[in-house]
Amino acid sequence: MENVNYNALVLIVSSGALCGVVYGDEPRAKPLGTVGQIVDVAHIYYHVASGERVITLAENDVGLGESDPFEPSGPIWSSLANVPCPAVDDGGDLFFVVDDNSPGGMTGFEVLDFGDIALDSVVDMVHINWITGHNDVDANNDGFGDGVPGLGGQWTYWDADNGRATDSSTRLPLISILFVDLPGNIFGDGFVAGYTADIDLRSILPEDSLTFEIGDSDGVSIATYFHNDVDTDGDGIGDGVSIANADRNFDGLPDSDLDGDGLFDWAWSVRFYQPGTADLDGDGVIDGDFADSQKPIGISFGRPVGIWVEQPDDSWSWEMPIPAPDDYGYGAEDAFATYFDGIYAGFYHGSFSCTPDGFTPMAQFRAQLIGPGGVGCCLADINCDGELNFFDISRFLSLFAAEEPQADFTGDGEFNFFDISEFLAAFSAGCP
Repeated sequence: MENVNYNALVLIVSSGALCGVVYGDEPRAKPLGTVGQIVDVAHIYYHVASGERVITLAENDVGLGESDPFEPSGPIWSSLANVPCPAVDDGGDLFFVVDDNSPGGMTGFEVLDFGDIALDSVVDMVHINWITGHNDVDANNDGFGDGVPGLGGQWTYWDADNGRATDSSTRLPLISILFVDLPGNIFGDGFVAGYTADIDLRSILPEDSLTFEIGDSDGVSIATYFHNDVDTDGDGIGDGVSIANADRNFDGLPDSDLDGDGLFDWAWSVRFYQPGTADLDGDGVIDGDFADSQKPIGISFGRPVGIWVEQPDDSWSWEMPIPAPDDYGYGAEDAFATYFDGIYAGFYHGSFSCTPDGFTPMAQFRAQLIGPGGVGCCLADINCDGELNFFDISRFLSLFAAEEPQADFTGDGEFNFFDISEFLAAFSAGCP
């Protein structure tokens, strides 16, 4: 476990700007078996505050990452991978190659996947994955790679982003997580290795926590990071407006629902860094050997809840229940976007289908958001354990003393008697 090296997380606090997305009108088929046989290696639980790592080999039962007993968690948005073509012998799962074996690596290439989620969704753990052909070693024979020097992955989570074709001025980054020396392939040429990880963002101390809230609507959150003071007039100063109520592109409509389906629009992106191409740890030295960069790395395709349906032409399609369960990526777009050096491209695969010659995948990737209790928490349940007791009062007082946004119960940016009064009133009212 100690030989998997994850550096400190990088927090992004500035806004981003991207070009527009153009979707193809026709479904795009991807041939089978073009990279190599995928071998699922291990599942990693990693707690960012303590540095705790728990590695579970894939042949063992792999479940959700460990949870703090005082802050139970559950999935609030999911698009999990599965064998995409059960009727076709494709030799296992497939993945999207984010960074191929181009000389020097495509360090500016990023994939953006987007969907919909309920307002005020607190996230305390994220599920990620990577599949790579980069050769690694297993010197201690523990069953997983020791880590490829200089192989990095960066996952970023965005508010108010629907991958729009002409305007991305509404999008705001929440957090960005950078991992270096990712474990790789220990099986040799002809194989690629797959890893999944649950990244636990929680901490007892507010200053160590990286929890975030997507789609803040009321300016109050138990999360550490959320957009409750958005700059809506472009002067560089927050205007006290939550992201769900902001109009940053001045079209007269809230930016929270760009596609008009009644749900908050959010996105996540991933970028990989090849060995020998970047200084990921900030020590002034390029990490890794450039000779190790000539291998592919990417992410798994994903899907929300649904069923396979065989069609009259012997192809298969994917049908989602409407509405889908809240924790299974409801309203998710069947599209994703990519950009390289500011050039944007969008992919819409259309209805999922499988044929003996290939498949048309859903345009989604494997991802999961995990939140406190898997459901929203009532206002006074500060630690989100489903109970109101001394621990909530203690937590509130700690946040109040540190002037953390979660203790600003009036939402006025000040910490005074009125916040205490509002908290006590909510505490006395109890939870539904």
